[in-house]
Amino acid sequence: MLARWTSFCVLLAACGGSNSSNDPPTGPHAMGSIIVTEAHAVTGGTASSTVAASFIPDAATLPAKCTQTVAGCELALVPDCGGTCGDHMACAFDSSCTAKCQRICDAQCSATQECYFPTATTSACRDRQSFDAGTLTFSGTTTPVTLFPPYSFAGVSTGSLYADGAALGVVASGASTAGYTGFTENFAATHVFRTSPGLDKLGISDVFGTGDLPIAWTAGEDDITITATTISSTGTAASFTCKGDDKSGKFALPRQAITAALKGKSLKSLTVSVTRSKVQSTYDIATTGMLSGEEVQPTGWLDLSTSSTETTSFQGCDNNETVCGNSCVDTTSSSANCGSCGNACASGDACDNGTCAGPSACNSCVGTASTGAGACASAANACTGNADCAALKSCLAACNDSTCSQNCTNAHMTGLTIYNTWANCICQTGCTTECASECSGG
Repeated sequence: MLARWTSFCVLLAACGGSNSSNDPPTGPHAMGSIIVTEAHAVTGGTASSTVAASFIPDAATLPAKCTQTVAGCELALVPDCGGTCGDHMACAFDSSCTAKCQRICDAQCSATQECYFPTATTSACRDRQSFDAGTLTFSGTTTPVTLFPPYSFAGVSTGSLYADGAALGVVASGASTAGYTGFTENFAATHVFRTSPGLDKLGISDVFGTGDLPIAWTAGEDDITITATTISSTGTAASFTCKGDDKSGKFALPRQAITAALKGKSLKSLTVSVTRSKVQSTYDIATTGMLSGEEVQPTGWLDLSTSSTETTSFQGCDNNETVCGNSCVDTTSSSANCGSCGNACASGDACDNGTCAGPSACNSCVGTASTGAGACASAANACTGNADCAALKSCLAACNDSTCSQNCTNAHMTGLTIYNTWANCICQTGCTTECASECSGG
C-alpha cells in the first residue's frame, strides 16, 4: 500500500462540486482557472503546496467530457477507432463523443512558438499567443504568493499556504495584451477532509473482494467526489468518479463500477481519492484584446474552488496468489488454504500443487477412489472378493516396516497380482498426488 496524502486546492472545477449561490448563465464565455494545492501525509509532518493558473479565450474549445454512467458513477470512456488511423492522425472523441481519427498538430515549433492548423489538413508554427489575467496576487496565504504569466510557481515544501477554512483572496492586475481585465475575488476555503476510519485501514478483502468498497469520513457540509483509478492485470488503466453526500459521512464505492472499468480483466491495483470541495463562481468578468485565429469571448467566467483530497493506493495479489480473508495466499502451496480458501490440510500433510498430500490425505483419497464410482473401485472390489488378496491387504495395513511388508507378501503370493493391480491404480490414477510419498516408498 502506498503512502496516503491529503490535498487542498483552489481550482477551476478540477476538484469537482460546486457551492456557488448564483446559477451559471448560458451563452459563450471565456474560462479562467486558479489552482492552489496543499498536500500532507495522513500521519502529519511537513506540508507541501503549489499554485497554478490558466485562462482560455473560449470555453467551447474545451475537450468533450465523454463518460458512461455505471451504478450512478461516471466512467471515463477511451476512444477506439479500431486501429484505422494513419500517419499524422490519432483517435480522439469529437464534440459528440464519437471516436474519430483526427489530425495531430505535429509541426516542430520552438519554445516561443505554438503549433496550430492554418488549414484543416496542415499544421504550422506561430508565435505563442498570451491570454491571461496579468499579475495574480494572493492574500490570506501563510506565504506571500505573486504569479506572473505564464504562471509558473515552484511550490512551498515547508508548510501549507493557508489554514483550514481560511479566508483567501486573489487580485488580478488584468491582461496587458489579451485576456481578463483586472478583478478582485475573495473566497473561503473548505475544511480538511479526513476518512474515518482511514482509507489505509481497508483490507485486501475489502478492495479486491466482490462487495462494494466502504468509505467513511468525518461529515461536513460541502461536496464530495470519489475518484477511482483501476489498473487491470494487463496493465490497462481506467477511471471513474462518483458523487457522495458530505453530511452522511459515508459512501459505498460500487463494485459494479470497478468491474465495468476493468472490462473483464482482473484487478491488479486500485487508487481511491476522496475530495471535499467548495466552489465560488463569477460569471461577469470582462475580457480584453484579440488573438490571431482564435475568438475571444467578451465575458469571462472564473471558478475558485477550495478542495481537500485524501488518496490511497492498494496493490493486489501476485498473479499466482488468491485473496483469502484479508491476505494474499498461494493456494498451490498453502496448507491452510490448499487449492481454495479455507481448505486446510490435516496435521502432518502438506499442500502439493493445490492438493493435500501425506498420510491423512492419502487415506482419505484411497477410501474415495476405492468405493462407489471411484477411479479404482473395480480393482478394489476384485481384491476384496479374493480371500488371499483381502488377507494381504489387511496384513499390510498393520505393518510399520519393510520386514513386516515382505513377510505379508511372502504369506499371500496368490493374491499379490490382484493386490498390485489395485495399488497401481491408486498410485498412477486415483491418488497420484495425495499418496505420492507412500507410493514412492517414502
